[in-house]
Amino acid sequence: MPYSPASFLLLIFLTLYFSGCEKDSTPVGESSGTGTLTVYLTDTPTIVSFDSVNITFSQVSAHLDSEWITVQGDTMTVNLLDLNNGNTITFGSADVPVGKYTQIRLKINSAYVVLDGQEHPLTVPSGAQTGLKLGPQFTVIEGSTYELVVDFDVSRSIVSSPQGYKLKPRLRVTPLAISGSIAGTVTNPDSLPTAFAIQNSDTLTTSFVNPVNGLFRLSFLTSGIYTVSIRDTVNKSATIDSVVVVSGLEKNLGNIELQ
Repeated sequence: MPYSPASFLLLIFLTLYFSGCEKDSTPVGESSGTGTLTVYLTDTPTIVSFDSVNITFSQVSAHLDSEWITVQGDTMTVNLLDLNNGNTITFGSADVPVGKYTQIRLKINSAYVVLDGQEHPLTVPSGAQTGLKLGPQFTVIEGSTYELVVDFDVSRSIVSSPQGYKLKPRLRVTPLAISGSIAGTVTNPDSLPTAFAIQNSDTLTTSFVNPVNGLFRLSFLTSGIYTVSIRDTVNKSATIDSVVVVSGLEKNLGNIELQ
């Protein structure tokens, strides 16, 4: 049956009205709320000759859709050598929109090292100034706290040349909720042993063994199978294969004698 002009205009109005309602509604399962994102900073300990390694960070942010969300916007100078053996600082913490994040980004302003009491500039590449982009992907849920640990590996991040020192950042990011650790006690720790967690021929983290009580802890490891290697300064060593790490748990290897 043909529509009258008035009926046709009414039909158009109702179509536009309900179309607008659909666009403004929130889809089922989505939320416009917020959660908390906290990022910690640590350093894989190793034997380095520097008195200190000082990095000035200018920003920590996280990528959601096409936007970078600031987690820490204040300038922060950190001596990475203070963050050995599982020690951490809060690198940034903020309430952020819920959703699936694809990367975090760190911006570095400047850096310097101290060697035998003397300061030496540490050249920072342009990529570090514009932002180091790191995985993994993660999801922030409304009302929850999501925690990441950034491991800044000093021993692999500083390159020495006749022109001076250059920063080539080597970083590892681990979600705290899915990390575990390995611990043990070296019964003869007098010669300053170091413990290494190795996976697929790559050393992921290290720990200085306490020279008094022999304790060590290899922290912030994702679930998987590792080889633990321990060596001291007089070439005594021990290797433990097939060490299984489970999220949220610590695997204790008990007493270990270096031979």
